[in-house]
Amino acid sequence: MPAHSLDGLIKWLRREEWREAFSRTVDRHHVTACNRVGVKVTDLPRILSDELLTNLWGCAFEDFLTSEEGERNFVDDYLKRRGWKHSATDKRYMGGLRNSVMSLYEVSGIVPGVSFFARDLVRGGDPVEVSEHTATETLKPWDRIGARLIEMSGKTIMGGGVLMFDHAASEELLISLKSIMAWVARERGKFAG
Repeated sequence: MPAHSLDGLIKWLRREEWREAFSRTVDRHHVTACNRVGVKVTDLPRILSDELLTNLWGCAFEDFLTSEEGERNFVDDYLKRRGWKHSATDKRYMGGLRNSVMSLYEVSGIVPGVSFFARDLVRGGDPVEVSEHTATETLKPWDRIGARLIEMSGKTIMGGGVLMFDHAASEELLISLKSIMAWVARERGKFAG
């Protein structure tokens, strides 16, 4: 999807009612990570390229699109008030992002400029074909990426916030996630109460 299809959503972030909630999401993404490695958030523009900064912001933004603030969701609120300004395709894309889940995928079967296959390393299942033009020019077989995949008109597409993982980091992530899932399974009774 073209980035401009989200321009309205990005402008909607300026509204008083959503500004603080989005700021908390960005802090949760950036401040915690920076603190762990001893870097100030204000140093990120000096350390990272504009492209990487934009991508990190995009990951936080897409996470925010899926979150609930009380009984409200940002995308639902926007579409209710401004959805009339958008095409059906744009609205489906926004809704797809709203309901998406970030996961870790292993890449294979790359057709440059056309598509690649993504195997979900967290939830399992068969690899899915992802229609993608730009990323297929830089992805290599067996790369691992954090991404959101969205069903659109019979095709699977990728959201804009994509994180590259080297093999070692992705394995650490998978071990951590398995540990968390095991803990949740053990503690399920407490949560149900």
